[in-house]
Amino acid sequence: MPAEQPAWRPSDTELFTTYGDAFVPRRREQITTVCDLLDGIPDPHVLDLCCGEGLLSEEYLRRGPACRVTLLDGSPEMLDKAAARLAPFPGRWQRVQADIHDCGWRRGPVGGVMTSLAAHHLDGPGKHALYRDLHDMLVPGGVLVMADLVEPVGARAREVAAAHWDRAVREAGGDEAAQAFEGAEWNYFRLPGPDPVDTPSSVAEHLTWLADAGFADVDLVWLHAGHAIFTATRL
Repeated sequence: MPAEQPAWRPSDTELFTTYGDAFVPRRREQITTVCDLLDGIPDPHVLDLCCGEGLLSEEYLRRGPACRVTLLDGSPEMLDKAAARLAPFPGRWQRVQADIHDCGWRRGPVGGVMTSLAAHHLDGPGKHALYRDLHDMLVPGGVLVMADLVEPVGARAREVAAAHWDRAVREAGGDEAAQAFEGAEWNYFRLPGPDPVDTPSSVAEHLTWLADAGFADVDLVWLHAGHAIFTATRL
C-alpha cells in the first residue's frame, strides 16, 4: 500500500485563513495574474485545483457570465469556505472533495486548470505525473496556470527568498502577521532540514516536466520571494 501522505491540519487551515493575505507574497497580484493568463481559453470551464477559500475562482467568475469552475480540495472546511464565497455565482460552480495525490479526479475535459500552492505537496515524480494528467485533461488550446512555492538552486538565492518572504509578510500584515508567520515556522526557506509536507522543486525542473508532459508555450511569468507563476498550453 502507498505510504500515508502528510496531512494538512485544521490548525493550518485556521492560520492560513486568518493570515493568508499576508503569508502569500503579493497575493492579489498573483490572483490577477493567474486569471489574466486564462483569458481567451477555448472552453471557459476551469478546474481550480486545491481551491482553498476559492479566491482564484471568485476572481475568475467575475471575468464573465460564461466562466464556470470546478472546485477541488481535500479539506471539507476549505470547500465550505469556498462555497460561501462563491454564493453570488449560483449555477456556475461545483465542488469535489479529493486529494491532489489521488488520481481518480484527473478526468476532463476542461478548458483550463488553475492552482495555487498545491504542487509543492508532491515530490518530483508526483509533479511530473500530475502535469501529464493535467495535459490530458485539457481541451486543445487549453491552458494550465500554476502559482507555487519553488526551490532555489543555490544557498544565496535561498537566503534572499527567505528574507524577501519575511519582508512581504510584514509589509502586507504588519507585526501581528509577521509574529504569527515566524511562530508557525511558515517560512520554508528558513527550515533547517527537509519538511514532511512541503517538497518544492526548482524553476528549471518545473519547466522541464511541463514540456516533457507535452505542453507548449511553457513559461515562467512571475517570480517573487520564492513563489512563481507558470503557464503552459496544450496544443
